[in-house]
Amino acid sequence: MTAQEYAAEAVVWSRLAALLSAPGDREEVQDCWDIGEQEAGLELLVDRLLEQGPGIGGSARAELAVMAEQWGEWDWLGVRIAALPHVGEEADRLRVLPDGAEETRPAGFVLPGHPLAEAVLVPWIVCAPSGRVLARAHRREEWGALSFLAEGYVVFGPEHAPVVLPREEPGAAWDALAALRDGCDCG
Repeated sequence: MTAQEYAAEAVVWSRLAALLSAPGDREEVQDCWDIGEQEAGLELLVDRLLEQGPGIGGSARAELAVMAEQWGEWDWLGVRIAALPHVGEEADRLRVLPDGAEETRPAGFVLPGHPLAEAVLVPWIVCAPSGRVLARAHRREEWGALSFLAEGYVVFGPEHAPVVLPREEPGAAWDALAALRDGCDCG
């Protein structure tokens, strides 16, 4: 991650920490970023948001999902992030899906002839107004399970050409979220 990407992510982190109502909780989550304990900070943030129950908007939930993916915590926190109470008028616009909420699909249907065509697309974040989907592309392991880490991110939907971002590109998950939001009315 470049210094610029790290700084941009730090801004998002601070915005997510500010969702907590108790100043001590906000400070504790921010301290986790400051000392390089992002994984622990994400778990703390999600736990506190679930305990406080005020709800968060779809945009913040999507950013939290991408942050968890970025730091390798989606597998552990995904169900809890998707379960956070919704608040605001955007509650049904930008939705984060826990793994298994929607059927996976072969990437070849969306990306014929692409190097990721053999992957499996796991729907992850949906923009309801546009019908666009941000999916994580995983390869199928020999034993049948999906790979732990996504190979890339694919944004697709009706009347939109697919956007593919390989995981190894710096900021790929964030760029995929931006591609999902681009041209949508989902925040």
